[in-house]
Amino acid sequence: MEIEERIVHKRSFRSFLQRIPQRLSEVVEHFFYRLGLRIARRPLKWIIGSTVIVLISLSGLYFFHQEKNPVKLWVPQDSDFVRDTEWMFEQFEQGLRMENMILTADDVLEPEVLARLNGITKEIISVQTSDQIAWTDVCFKVPVISGIVHRKKRSDQLLTDDFFEIEPDKQINNTVFEPAVHVSPELYCNVVNNLPKACLLNSILDIWEYDTNVILHKTKEDIIKDINTTKISPTLGHPLNFTELLGGITRDKEGKIISATAVRTQWAVNVNFSKVDMNNFGNDVGTADWATDDVLQWELSYLDILHENARILNDKKNVNNTLAIWYDAGRSFGDVTFVTMFGNIGILSIGFILMFFYVLVIFSDYNWVGWRVYLTIGGLLCVGGAFIASISVCSALGISYGPVHTSLPFMLLALGIDDNFLIMASWKEIHTYKLNQNKPLEERIALMLGHAGSAIIITSLTDVVAFIIGASTILPSLQSFCIYAAVGVLLTFLFQVTFYVAFFTVDARRIENKRNSILPCIVHENFVQKFTSPQEEPAAKLINKLYSNIILTKPGKIMIVLITIVTVSAGIMGTLKLEQWFDPGWFIPSHSYLSKYIDVRRTQYPEHGYEAMILMGDFNYTAEFPKLINLAEKFGNLSTIQSINSWPSDFAKFVLEYFQKDLRYEILEDVEFRKYLSKFLFSRNGGKYQRNFRFEKSLTCGESTAPILVATIDLTFKRFYGPHQWIPAMDESKQVAHDAGVNGFVTVWSEVFSLWVTDKLIAQEVQRNVFLALICVMGMTGLLIAELQTCFWIFLCVLLTLLNVCGFMYFWGLTIDIASCIGLELGIGLCVDYAAHVAHAFINAASVSENEDRTKRAHIAVRYIGAAVAYGAGSTLLALSMMVFSDSYVFHAFLKIFVLVILFGLWHGLFLLPVILSTIGPGSLRSHREPESPEKVEDTGDTVTSPLNKATES
Repeated sequence: MEIEERIVHKRSFRSFLQRIPQRLSEVVEHFFYRLGLRIARRPLKWIIGSTVIVLISLSGLYFFHQEKNPVKLWVPQDSDFVRDTEWMFEQFEQGLRMENMILTADDVLEPEVLARLNGITKEIISVQTSDQIAWTDVCFKVPVISGIVHRKKRSDQLLTDDFFEIEPDKQINNTVFEPAVHVSPELYCNVVNNLPKACLLNSILDIWEYDTNVILHKTKEDIIKDINTTKISPTLGHPLNFTELLGGITRDKEGKIISATAVRTQWAVNVNFSKVDMNNFGNDVGTADWATDDVLQWELSYLDILHENARILNDKKNVNNTLAIWYDAGRSFGDVTFVTMFGNIGILSIGFILMFFYVLVIFSDYNWVGWRVYLTIGGLLCVGGAFIASISVCSALGISYGPVHTSLPFMLLALGIDDNFLIMASWKEIHTYKLNQNKPLEERIALMLGHAGSAIIITSLTDVVAFIIGASTILPSLQSFCIYAAVGVLLTFLFQVTFYVAFFTVDARRIENKRNSILPCIVHENFVQKFTSPQEEPAAKLINKLYSNIILTKPGKIMIVLITIVTVSAGIMGTLKLEQWFDPGWFIPSHSYLSKYIDVRRTQYPEHGYEAMILMGDFNYTAEFPKLINLAEKFGNLSTIQSINSWPSDFAKFVLEYFQKDLRYEILEDVEFRKYLSKFLFSRNGGKYQRNFRFEKSLTCGESTAPILVATIDLTFKRFYGPHQWIPAMDESKQVAHDAGVNGFVTVWSEVFSLWVTDKLIAQEVQRNVFLALICVMGMTGLLIAELQTCFWIFLCVLLTLLNVCGFMYFWGLTIDIASCIGLELGIGLCVDYAAHVAHAFINAASVSENEDRTKRAHIAVRYIGAAVAYGAGSTLLALSMMVFSDSYVFHAFLKIFVLVILFGLWHGLFLLPVILSTIGPGSLRSHREPESPEKVEDTGDTVTSPLNKATES
């Protein structure tokens, strides 16, 4: 007896578990049925209410903030780069950026070529903006010391200042003459303090002091001699290696330069970091560099001059004239990427228009009453309202808007239109029954939403949770995007089941009242509404034949499984080969002036590396100086470093030569150290390092330096050819700085680190986001469907889709970068829908016999939902199709990823999943009932049924 009770208890518990999915499904359907009934009874109230909610939400736009600072968009906020950048901006009030121009010719060392270069250079120097901002207003200025180059006879009476008394008289003849040491401070500093300042311009024309007449009177041999022998800037007096400005160099047997095919000119522009405001001076793409308004305006005039000269030279180009100029400015990357991202919005809008007509054609009956123009517009308004409201809500929450958020309307549109097709499919399905056709409109709308709402909520909430989990990423822009996307998807769902259903009710009532689709005031009395069975539509007939004769046959199933195995194997191979790689040049269209400049620079200056600096501060420089020398030497010995301008090494040589003290081993008194440093920074060879320091007080000739607040050491990394080179180089340099043992702040900083840091972490982020998305899919479908086997098959389809997408990204030339990471995040939301809709339709399909026929139910599910899913995918592709004509790498990457997501999502959702379900799928959630074919328009066999049908028919 006890055994029987246990068996009965086990059976009852098992049956209880088996009833959970069914009860959950019924509860959800009844909820949406009641919601649909309320909406259908007062549709205008729901339309007005939804509109008012959107309008009220607009108040959140008061807090709208568009983030334009690249550091706050593309770099993890807990990274060393962010910390170092903020520290540098706080410590350094001034910085500089370089404007570059390259002139190419068969031989740029010809006098006529140099004269032409001089003319262009003078045009740029003399240009003024509309606000009268000239080159001299924005340039980085240095003292002109060209007059202090001759040794002067010293007299004892000039050695009375304590500042120079530490230089013994007897050492004069044993050292190279250095005015900062050997000349009286009164005399020398009087000269230094009265030296004029000139703009820093690195140009080969400096050799001839920018005099066209002098250049034209030189022979080529004279020019070659001058280039090989001049080591000091004639106009500034500072040491300068002019040969570094030449590219495509040819040397003779002795190593002397005899010709070159390129010459580079660099304008140094001063940037006041304290006045940089990225909110005002940044661009909407978040790719602008740090600069002030006056610098940006001057750069615009600078580019105008070069644009015009490039055009003139291009017009004159023939076999005898190979002159050409290539150029960039600090603002170039931001300008070009902004135009690329937002300059094609007009073209992309055509995709929306095409999609509108696509949806209209599919929704409509082709007569004056049957065209659903306003319903199609209503669907688009849902997406638009959700997008605007999501911006408002997120702005009110203090979440910044970023450049990648421009892709959000595409995703919301794809999901929203997919829901529209699903609602329309449910509307047509309920009219399969004659009994339903005679019911009031309100009840039919309720039945429609009861069918469609339970399917829509599964995919929508799954997408919402996936994006919420994705918001835990460390990439700020992606984090912000995921929050916006989660809110946008949720609002799209809410507007679909309220505003759109209300709009649908109004449109359905218009059709029943025989009113014109364009001018509802016109009534077509002769119009007769016809309810056509969904199975009579061309798409349904095609699906019927395809699945009956091919897909769901035994050979068809084998073929589908084999093709899936082959594609997944290829996808796994591609995924294993998928590289972590990002090149900023991809954001630049190949036809742009900036892209051409980069190509020429790489060709003519193949060894051109990446500029960087060692940042240091917050320590006693006197006590730590031996470690600084050691640090600089270690960097000089690194295989990844191309060159280093080490002031610690040069300062140590200076002190050893003129004061016979070895700073490598001897720790000076702080006062003595700062006296020597002052002399060094006002010497001919040490003057160039003044910009590497910031002191507590201004640097003054003849006085000891104030305590050092911050100092830098300039260096250049070699040119690298991929993440496998630049990421280890960055990590190694930071480790060397850390291991220096300096008791203070020491690190390595380069603007390019912002890209390298993201490049280093992006692969981890992609893996993490995909993994979490899969967990989310499994968890949410398990919660909403509560049928574990069905959840597993949905999970498998999403997993295989993502594997194939990642794998075929490799075959299509994509890499793991910030664009593909965002594209995959968008794609996850789409690929869930295809499998989830089909699986939901399958478990809700009832059989006509107690022996449930899985193949028949799979056929029913695809016949009911397949066309809607395919239509939704088609509308997404059509909306995105115009991206083909965009120059943006981001849009191209998105398009490729979306195409892969749609193709593989449809394959696994519409082909593989029905094959699996028809073979080993779970039982139906619907109880057995007798066929109702006499009550239908036609005997279409089984259909996707709802308990609501039975409840209302009784």
